[in-house]
Amino acid sequence: MSEANEACATLFCSAEAQSDSDPRCAPSCKCGRYEFSEPDYNEQDAYALRSWRLLNPPKPLPSNPFDETPAQDDDSPAYCAAIPVAPSPTARTYRLKTFPTERAARAAGGQVTHRGRCGACSSFQDLATYIERRNLNRAGRRCGMRGMFGDKTQLSCLENLGFTEACAQIWSFNIENTRSKCMGTCAATAPTKHKLPDGSLNACLACDEVNSGPTFKAFAGRTRRRSGLSSGIARPCLDAQGKRAVFPVQHYYLTRSSR
Repeated sequence: MSEANEACATLFCSAEAQSDSDPRCAPSCKCGRYEFSEPDYNEQDAYALRSWRLLNPPKPLPSNPFDETPAQDDDSPAYCAAIPVAPSPTARTYRLKTFPTERAARAAGGQVTHRGRCGACSSFQDLATYIERRNLNRAGRRCGMRGMFGDKTQLSCLENLGFTEACAQIWSFNIENTRSKCMGTCAATAPTKHKLPDGSLNACLACDEVNSGPTFKAFAGRTRRRSGLSSGIARPCLDAQGKRAVFPVQHYYLTRSSR
């Protein structure tokens, strides 16, 4: 964990994981001036997100991006925003577009849905899946086990979780890459012990983050922390440079007032 996070009162994780994780774990971040509390999303919020239809969905990935030169973490400013086209209750449609700043997104009539460029997992349908399934690490592991019977079985398992085709693809490629690079490490790691006593990730999750994380983020676009969503794994609120690792955003799109 970076020295910057020592000033934070909390680590970021779901309310369900609070009793089983680090005592500082909470669905909020409190680091000096930077404070963010994750809204208490429910099934109705996920249903509202799925009622929107994306007019410019990402195309299926033509090949496995992990077979190419590994991506590097891109810290350049970018924000993926949803721009409503027909926001009526009976026909909600929208487009996704990447902007260099939050202000530029708002000026174009958009609402930022996550930090980083738009990608394979940026749709509201994929966002709803992230909201509905707090422990995708466990669900992804189950789909990975099915992958032993073939890539199509693994991909189908991920789509059945609620992911769009493109998002399920990048998840599937991520699982394959982690299996290739980290199988020995993960086999020796207890699946329920996500963190070490010093607060760092266990060896399996750390291996995945180093070997698969940058490429996954580059192609998926949306991740939990980029979307202000917690999980069962307690994560730092700030990165190693002291910048916000959890992007403060609320996912109410012309359906409820932001709280």
